[in-house]
Amino acid sequence: MISFGYPRRWLAETGSTNDVAREWALAGAPDGAVVVAARQTSGRGRRERKWDSPADAGLYASFILRPDWPAARAPDLAILAGMAAFHALEKAGVGDLRVKWPNDLLAHGKKICGVLVEPRLGAGRIEFAVAGIGINVGQGPDGFPPELRATATSCRNEGVAISVDRMSEGLIESFPVVRQMPFAALRAEWLAAGAKEEEPEL
Repeated sequence: MISFGYPRRWLAETGSTNDVAREWALAGAPDGAVVVAARQTSGRGRRERKWDSPADAGLYASFILRPDWPAARAPDLAILAGMAAFHALEKAGVGDLRVKWPNDLLAHGKKICGVLVEPRLGAGRIEFAVAGIGINVGQGPDGFPPELRATATSCRNEGVAISVDRMSEGLIESFPVVRQMPFAALRAEWLAAGAKEEEPEL
């Protein structure tokens, strides 16, 4: 049986790992395959917001998921991916982690991780989904654009010395763990971490 996290594609630079993973999934890449880039030039979050992706400072990874789930469960994939990242950061030693709806992760009130899940649906089922996860790892106090310095943080800024490669392995290790949890328990954990049942008013 192929382990989760393989096969793996590593790119020195790409526009968006989600776009690469989607094309790979359409070509038949299996459940658990992952695309990792050292730098993204067009990283994005929800509503096409830009995700700052400097070279070698963060983890930029997109996982291909092929759950045998009905299309109605597509929103649950964001909980799954978000909690995989939550567990990985927690295990790395990042403290005061919270979920900000739907799947931004905050450390001491500042954004350290973003999750973007893009499913492909067909015939009432989830054909596959691409779960993009960006984690700020090595940025220093001045490692973010000026407009983000008040709201963004990184593992380094939180006092956690970890390499991007080790953070990547930790994330890959956490995915099978959360997938094996009863989903009701995982969702309860997500809510306890600060997530809300519904999207808040803007």
